[in-house]
Amino acid sequence: MKPVLFSIGPLHLYSYGLCIALGLLVSLFLMRRRALREGFPKPDEVFDIAFVVLVWGFLGARLFYVFQNFSYYMTEPLKVFAVWEGGLIFYGGAIAALLGFGLAVRKKKWSFWKTLDFLAPYGALTHAFGRIGCFLNGCCYGKVCGLPWAVRFPELPHAVHPTQLYEALYDVILFAFLIQRRKQTRFEGEIGLLYFLLYGMGRFVIEFLREPGWMWRGITSNQWLSVAIMIVAFIFFQIRRRKVA
Repeated sequence: MKPVLFSIGPLHLYSYGLCIALGLLVSLFLMRRRALREGFPKPDEVFDIAFVVLVWGFLGARLFYVFQNFSYYMTEPLKVFAVWEGGLIFYGGAIAALLGFGLAVRKKKWSFWKTLDFLAPYGALTHAFGRIGCFLNGCCYGKVCGLPWAVRFPELPHAVHPTQLYEALYDVILFAFLIQRRKQTRFEGEIGLLYFLLYGMGRFVIEFLREPGWMWRGITSNQWLSVAIMIVAFIFFQIRRRKVA
C-alpha cells in the first residue's frame, strides 16, 4: 500500500488520484483514435462528451460516498473535498454520469444509444485504473483470506482478499470483451447495456469477498444496486433487441 507516492514540501502526489488520471488519459487517447478511424463522434468532440461524463460521474460518485458515510463527514465536513484520499462509489457516479451524458447528447443531437456504445468500453477501462488506485490507497479491501495471493494492509491484523485487484482484472476483461463485441453488434445500445449488465454481475459476485457495509436480507447495498442495474439493463436490452428482430 502506498497512498502517497512522493512529497515535495507540502505537496503530495497521491496514488489514487494518479491512477484515475492515468485511466482517463489512456481512455481519451483510445477514444480519439477510434473516433478518427470511424468518424463518430467527431474527434474533437470526444473530449466534450467525456468531460461532461467525467464531471457528473465524479460528483455523483463522491456524493454517494459521502451519503454512505454521513456520520463521519458530519464531524469532519472539510474531508468531503479530500477526494485524493479516495472515496468514490461507482454506482453513484454511474447514475449521475448517465444523467449528464443524456443531457449532453441531447444538446448535440447525437444518438443516445450509439454514443453510449462508443463510450461504455472506456468506462470499464478507466474503472480498472481506479481500482488499482484503491489498492494502492488501501481502501475497498476484502475479507480475511488465507490464499497465497492474500495481501496485508498496515492497519489490518490479518491478510485479506485483494478485491480491488479482482475488480480491476474483471474490468480489463470486460473492456476487451466490449471492444471485440462491437464488431458484431445487432442493434444500437447493445454494447452500453451489456456493460451495465455484465459489470453488475461481476460486482455482485466480488461483493461477497468484500468487507460488508450496510446490509439487508443478507446482501450489501452495492449488491442490491447491482441487481437493480442488471434488471434495468436487461429490460432495455430486450426492448432494443426486439425492435430489430
